Amino acid sequence: MKNQKIISKKVWSICAITSLLLMQTQSYSQDAETPKEEEPIGYFEKLNTALKSGKPIFNAKLRYEYAEVGSLDEANALTLRTRVGYETGAFYNFKVLVDAENTTSIIPDHNYSAPGQIVPGKSIIADPEGSEINQAFLSYQNYDTVLRFGRQRIVYDNARFIGNVVWRQAEQTFDAISLTNNSIDDWYLQYAYLSQINRIFFTAWDSDSHIANLSYTGIDNVKFVTYAYLLSFDSSPVNSADTYGGYVDGNFTVFDDILVKYRGEYAYQMDGRNSPLSYDANYYHLKLTGTKKNFTVGGGYEVLGSDGGAAGFRTPLATLHAFNGWADNFLATPATGIQDIYALVGYKYKKMNATALYHDLSSDDGDTKFGDEFNFVVTYKINDNWSALVKYANFMSDSTFPDVQRVWLQLIFNL
Repeated sequence: MKNQKIISKKVWSICAITSLLLMQTQSYSQDAETPKEEEPIGYFEKLNTALKSGKPIFNAKLRYEYAEVGSLDEANALTLRTRVGYETGAFYNFKVLVDAENTTSIIPDHNYSAPGQIVPGKSIIADPEGSEINQAFLSYQNYDTVLRFGRQRIVYDNARFIGNVVWRQAEQTFDAISLTNNSIDDWYLQYAYLSQINRIFFTAWDSDSHIANLSYTGIDNVKFVTYAYLLSFDSSPVNSADTYGGYVDGNFTVFDDILVKYRGEYAYQMDGRNSPLSYDANYYHLKLTGTKKNFTVGGGYEVLGSDGGAAGFRTPLATLHAFNGWADNFLATPATGIQDIYALVGYKYKKMNATALYHDLSSDDGDTKFGDEFNFVVTYKINDNWSALVKYANFMSDSTFPDVQRVWLQLIFNL
């Protein structure tokens, strides 16, 4: 009570001093007009401000890709992907974002095969021509929570299970209701209900799926994550699966100047609600890298298990190109599963990044050596808007999988 009285006296003293100063000012400005009381901003004024204070979306990706897959003829694709849209400012904590994308072949599209645009005998390059509404959602942000309703981009963790397939020209998005919340210190919750999967071939899967991901970062330099992905697709029931797992990801320093990063992950999967399959399989991933100044070296061991050769661990919503080699031979897990032992070397110099990888790929069930793959990429950030890329993949088969060579040259503009 005593503190309240002291605070009250201070407040009244400040008010009194302020009043005296105002009266003194008025005595020297007798002719000045009395300031008018500002009117509260109306509904339509706030709406107008929200519409005008938003930000435009513009992204363009020009890409040349060469592909030679097995005995198929070589393919060449030069495509331009453009994405245009707008995100409004906040209106009573609500925002709207809409963007559309188009992929156009600069040279005749009969130079390559693409899903939905097959050219007999030609190697496949997974960038068909087409247009679509890429995103269109309403969001609400308050109380450390973000809610989104509509077509949206969703990426969890390293996109091994849930991703937007950012590498391809068309993006994978989701018709969904999603929620993120970080109201409890060090905890971050993500959840979404997926009603439709908008795939990179301008096709869609009907979905009745639930995905949830919970992370904890209360320990310095360590992150713990647990997740449950319950996927059900009427359009592709063979990919319906329930996956439960988690990982620990962190880093530490040795010898004062070597940054060591590590990741250990495990997941268990079983057939989903409407799957015609009956199986269960395990997933493991161990990764270790060390960075000193501009150099990084490391490697890992990733296993997508198999249930006795009947069915393999599947990740239908992943950004698959980022895993098991860039030649894209393993976008669907073989029934015998995959074991991927890989090594990497990276070098960074100013605005340039270079990475080389080697993959030793074999089956998890049985003793089948699939083949070896070499990957190489150089990226260069020209300025805040422009970036360039050169990329190469070479898979050398020891099995029924085809030999594959792919080369990419890419230029990106981002507003």
